[in-house]
Amino acid sequence: MSIAELIQKLSQYDPNLPIVIKGYEGGYNDVSIIEEVNLQLNANTENWYGAHEKIRDSETSDKPLCKAIRLAGLNPNCEDPQYSLH
Repeated sequence: MSIAELIQKLSQYDPNLPIVIKGYEGGYNDVSIIEEVNLQLNANTENWYGAHEKIRDSETSDKPLCKAIRLAGLNPNCEDPQYSLH
């Protein structure tokens, strides 16, 4: 989905509705992080991973690369950042 497609879909809703993401085990968190990331497309084939993988600038790949926007959120009730950020 592109930014333009997302904007078009979101424009159908009340602009004051919150945007949330799924929590680690369940529940939802507010989106509090919007960042540009470099991705290797279709890097993962295991069904427990997302299809694409974040890469570092120094890595090279034979798979297609692209810039993307990542939406994430922090759980304010979680003390361990590893489990707080999604």
